[in-house]
Amino acid sequence: MATRTRGLPAPIAILLVVLVLARVAGVTWSATGRTLGDFYASMPGAHVEQVNPTLWNSPDLHGAWGYHQSTYFHGPTQYLTLYPFSYLDSFTQIAAWLLPLYAGVLALTFWLLWLIGKRLGAGPEAFVPMLAATFLFFPLLQAYLQREFEVVLACLLTAALWQLLNDRKGWAAALFAYAAWFKYIPLLFVGYLGWRRWWRATAVFAAVSLAIVIAAEWLFGLSRFFNNNVPGHARQLFELWGFGFELDRTGHLAGNGFCGGWHEHDTTYANLRHGLCSMAAAHSWVNPPAIYLTLCIAVAAAYLTFERRLARVVLPEATERRRRAIEVATVATICACFFFAHYYYLILLIIPFNVLLAIYLADGAMGRLLLWAASYALVGAFVVPAGLLSRIAGFNVFEIYMWQSWFWYGEILLVGLLLFEYYRLGTGTMIPVRSTL
Repeated sequence: MATRTRGLPAPIAILLVVLVLARVAGVTWSATGRTLGDFYASMPGAHVEQVNPTLWNSPDLHGAWGYHQSTYFHGPTQYLTLYPFSYLDSFTQIAAWLLPLYAGVLALTFWLLWLIGKRLGAGPEAFVPMLAATFLFFPLLQAYLQREFEVVLACLLTAALWQLLNDRKGWAAALFAYAAWFKYIPLLFVGYLGWRRWWRATAVFAAVSLAIVIAAEWLFGLSRFFNNNVPGHARQLFELWGFGFELDRTGHLAGNGFCGGWHEHDTTYANLRHGLCSMAAAHSWVNPPAIYLTLCIAVAAAYLTFERRLARVVLPEATERRRRAIEVATVATICACFFFAHYYYLILLIIPFNVLLAIYLADGAMGRLLLWAASYALVGAFVVPAGLLSRIAGFNVFEIYMWQSWFWYGEILLVGLLLFEYYRLGTGTMIPVRSTL
């Protein structure tokens, strides 16, 4: 029987808490003048021209893609959620209001993660490690700094998992649906609900989705969500073969085909596709489409094989909770890593990292905990601020990290850990209900 991991020594626990407080406080302090991320670019939304001309013409929105554009660069969920902010008079005001609100959202997210950890068997000794794993995670800090809507998305998915662990599938489905209509990729969750044959939950997902679509048509006009570069990005996801590199207008290397959107000195994309393209630019023998498709097939085959095995048995309640947590964590990881994603999109990985951390601490699995730490370090690097490290090193540490695709290895290791835990569910105590032959 596995032995529960002992708690951290008090000095180390105190040091971690102080580090968390200092890191979050530092990011909050610096956030006032550093808000020009993807969320800023998506502002203000076409409806603002009618409801608030002052915001529509605000000088501090001149640099946004959406400035004086009759379009919406993200899905309807973002604009529905933040509709009241349309009545503020500048992006500066919006950013000022969002900072404390997002701090509250992140606090709620962690509290839900902690409740999830306890449901997975973690004891009080896991609180400080989970706190540190959440708030020292650099993608989370970057999303918070830039007021990215992924902060809300991570909270929605965490809340959905909490509902699912308490067997409230309808509420979980509603939260999954609301999250899905932000950037569409989380629509994968309806496939998960259907695959588990939770038909009522699937119907709830469909009903909530329909309500969102109707509200978006009424308030915004659905056509305005597609008269921009969103369809082009969607088409690029289906470029699964053929790739090359050529010089762009600035004389730097740029990708095409499968590697379309990749740039030689890009420091924002952190997904498996872009990581492979960076490798291919440095090593001619690397074939990104072939490797990517092989990974997709291998992950899908392993997941479905293990799921089929689990579907033939009745699991004890505690094991069933772990199964659901690992499944949701796996889908969240696929959403975050297998498609086009800015680095801060990886905030979603606080779900799988905390799920695995809770399980490993509950089981006393020190070997797998070391692998977890390696994955976490590769993906969520820069517990020490990247700017400080760069000043010490004399070069831009974050650029090297991105160009060398260190995140790629962490993402692959995380997927492997999730699949291994899914496989291990079949080796525990289960009650078979029919022959597996």
